[in-house]
Amino acid sequence: MHDALAGAASGQHGVLHLDHARDLGATTSWLSRQCDRGLLVRRAPRVYVFAGAPVTREQELLVEVLSAGPGALATADSALGLWSPELALPARPQIVLPASGGHRSDRAELRRSTDLALAKPTVLHSIPVVGVARALLDAARGRTPEEVVARIDACRRHRPIAIGALVEALHTHERRGRPGIDVFRQALRSLRREVTDSEFERLVLRDLRREGLPDPELHRLVRLPGEDPIELDVSWSGVRLDVELDGRDHTARARTARRDRQRDRLLQAAGYVVARYTWDDYVSDRAAMLAEIARFLDQCSNP
Repeated sequence: MHDALAGAASGQHGVLHLDHARDLGATTSWLSRQCDRGLLVRRAPRVYVFAGAPVTREQELLVEVLSAGPGALATADSALGLWSPELALPARPQIVLPASGGHRSDRAELRRSTDLALAKPTVLHSIPVVGVARALLDAARGRTPEEVVARIDACRRHRPIAIGALVEALHTHERRGRPGIDVFRQALRSLRREVTDSEFERLVLRDLRREGLPDPELHRLVRLPGEDPIELDVSWSGVRLDVELDGRDHTARARTARRDRQRDRLLQAAGYVVARYTWDDYVSDRAAMLAEIARFLDQCSNP
């Protein structure tokens, strides 16, 4: 019995939950005897650690997650320390658990949540954690945008993280007064230099489909009398609407501003509505941007 439990615990920092031990055939009285003999240490209600297992921050974190009950996950810096080897685990574990949970702990920072269904949980180093985007959002509480960007970069150096996934986390978790949400939004705005036009287009097309709008065409060429062909970023066949998506930063946009204005005037003179949106527009208020595109599409489809 001891060997079976020790083998199971060896893969999870020497930690064993009571339910797991019972699944392997242990009883509470047997576990109590092992504690009396000094072979096990009861570290928290229903959580045991094998004596002699190295005491690490990973072990402390797993103990706190398991003792917090079903649905509890490591989050914020405690999750980021697992997502990226560049980031250290904090001495005080940061745990998110369902809002209805009654668990208390003096050893951990507990955060209660009503939206854990959005957390995209996984397991890293045998520890249940929130997804990296949620971890970054939770870690934004009390920090500057620059500190959040540094954490994003530390994670991206070791794991592929799409900027679109971070934006999705922003918008799905967005609610008034959520700690860290404004800082997280500012951090994502500052990533504009890394957002390619093709990625910006992919995100907007996905959102347009979700809104039930007709599939548009990308990079369609329009030929106006006496002018060179003009490429439209996003447009609809038979509809004089041009949606331009610009993921570039302010400096890059300034270099082409004169050319863009001339192009827009030519299209408008030909009866087109030209709607330009930047990455900042998308991150700041995606819903308003999509609603405006839908309104323009309706107006141009039914003049």
